[in-house]
Order: sequence, then C-alpha cells, then structure tokens
Amino acid sequence: MSFDAVLKFIPDYIDQFLRLVGGARRFFAGQELNETKALVRALLFLLNSSILAFVLRVPVFEGETVYWQTGAVTVVFYMATAVALGAVAFGCCRLVGGKAPLPGHITIFAYVAGISTIAFALATLIAGGIIQVNLPDQTTLYGDYMSRLMSGGDGLDKPKFAVLNESRELTFAILTVLAGLLVILAWLIWCWRAYGDLNKLDGRRTAGALILFLVIGYGVSSALALAQSARGITLF
Repeated sequence: MSFDAVLKFIPDYIDQFLRLVGGARRFFAGQELNETKALVRALLFLLNSSILAFVLRVPVFEGETVYWQTGAVTVVFYMATAVALGAVAFGCCRLVGGKAPLPGHITIFAYVAGISTIAFALATLIAGGIIQVNLPDQTTLYGDYMSRLMSGGDGLDKPKFAVLNESRELTFAILTVLAGLLVILAWLIWCWRAYGDLNKLDGRRTAGALILFLVIGYGVSSALALAQSARGITLF
C-alpha cells in the first residue's frame, strides 16, 4: 500500500469519528450494517483507533521495552476481544428475540470499541501526566504499577512501589483511569440502542439484552484479559 493510499484513510477515519461521536444512533442508522463493506470499514476504524491509542500511551510507557516489543500483539488482542464481544452482543440479542445476523453486531461493536480505546488511552495519558509532573522519578515504575493493576494487582505491595502507594498523585491517577472506564460504560449504554434498532427490539428487550451482555461480556473479556496477561501485556 502506497503512502498516498494510507493518507486517504486519515480524513475517512476523522469523518467517521466525528459523525459517530456526534450521534451514534444516527450514524448506525445510515448504514447497511450487515454488508461486508460496512464490516470491513468498521474493523479498519477499530484498527486505526487501536494503533492511535497505542501511540497516545507512549509517553506513559516509553521507558518499558516490553511495551514496544508487544505492541502489535496488544493491538491484535484488542481487536480479537472486540470481535468476540460483538459476537456476545449477537447472542444476547438472540436470547431476547432478536433476528438480525451476526455481521451487523460485530460492525456496531467495532465502532463502539474504537471510540472506547481512544477514551481509555486519553484517560491513561492524563493519569500518567499527573505522575510525570509531580513524581517524575516514579514515571517508569508507574507504568509497571498500572500494568500490574489492570492485570489483577499481583505484586503491588513490593517495596519498589512504596513511594507510589503512599502518594496522593497515585490516587488521582487511578481516579482518572476509573473516570475513563465510566465514560466507556456510558458510551456503551448510549450506543446499545443501535442493537435494538438492528434487531427491531422494544425498549424492554433491548435493556434485557444489555444486562445479559454486561454479565456475559465481562466473563468473556476477563478470560481474554487473562490470556493476554499470560503473554506479559494488558489490554488498553
């Protein structure tokens, strides 16, 4: 692929990003979600978002060799998780009476996940900035600390993390990350209406499918996160 071809993806990505954030339900309503072309565009959006999120997090994890060594694997894992959760959304909608085919569900979730990974990367960047400005000598340790925290919390009581554990800055950083997670949850709930439209479900059944998804999806994403952490990396 030529450099000019790559550049053509940029305005398309920005256009999709702005239209999606500006009105998710309207954005999805304007597409034939079950068509292969729509699915490919959604996966490209997710891929571009994942790469951008990886780059945004560089200032926080730049001191970690493993961050660069596992970059491609991290992006692949994130995309695989998003596709898997799209399939979970399909199953949950079917359980409450939905009839739409699988591709449309993956298409929707690919866009949802694309925005989510950017939101979480920005939250991570802000949280890391809090540490870098106030505790610059702890910056490298902070990246290790957060990687451990996101993968289960093993080893956070080690002596090398003593300064971080006792700092007010770490509390602010973790609260920032939690705020990012809450934004992602709100974004998922906001976009979930598109699944109701896709499957022609009423509000009650759409909400029921969402509740099922939150339960089953959490289990699936946790299992995939464990598989990823076994490779020494964590999801965005």
